[in-house]
Order: sequence, then C-alpha cells, then structure tokens
Amino acid sequence: MACHTKIAKQMKEEDIAIKGAHLLGPSVESKFDELKYEVIHKIDKELTDSHNAREYISQKYDELCSKIQYLTELDATVTGFRSDVKTIEKQIHELSSRVDDIEKRTICKECPSLTSSMY
Repeated sequence: MACHTKIAKQMKEEDIAIKGAHLLGPSVESKFDELKYEVIHKIDKELTDSHNAREYISQKYDELCSKIQYLTELDATVTGFRSDVKTIEKQIHELSSRVDDIEKRTICKECPSLTSSMY
C-alpha cells in the first residue's frame, strides 16, 4: 500500500507540473522549446567547430612531421656529401703533391746539371 501511495503522489506531482505549464500558456512552452533548440543548436555548432579545428590541427601536425622527416633525410644526405667532398679534396691534395714531386724529378733529370755546364 505504501508503494501505491508513492506512485499516486508522484503522478499527482507530474500532473501539477503539467497543469502548471498549461496554466502558463502555450507561448511559454514554445519559448522553452525555442530556447532548448537554440541551446542544442549552439552546442552542436561548438562541437562541429571543435571537431573541424581538431582535424585541421591534426592535418597540419602530419604535414609538419612529414616536412621534418624530409629535412632530416636531406640533412643526412648533405652530411654524406660533405664527407665525400672532404675525402675527395684530401685525395686531390695527395695526388697534387705526387704530381708536383714527379714534375720536380722530371725537370731535374731533363735539366743539365749546373756544375757540368760551368766546366
């Protein structure tokens, strides 16, 4: 019986609330509906805007990561080229020294000695 009175009491409270809304009139209900619609619409718009912003940021982040990866690979390539150029420069310097030594020996062999030309 206690359950029955609780249910009856709840039903009476709901009826009072509904009757109170009807007493205020349909214009008040429609205002609440409009307000509810506008609040939901604004929330949906904010959610859409934040989702679009998140996608845009993710896209830019991916582009940035791609550029960083490309620049890292480019840096490794340039570093490799620099090392190769230094090695080649060293080899050219060594070859140049050898050629100079060979030229000096050749010139010395081809030139008559100064001492023999004096006598």
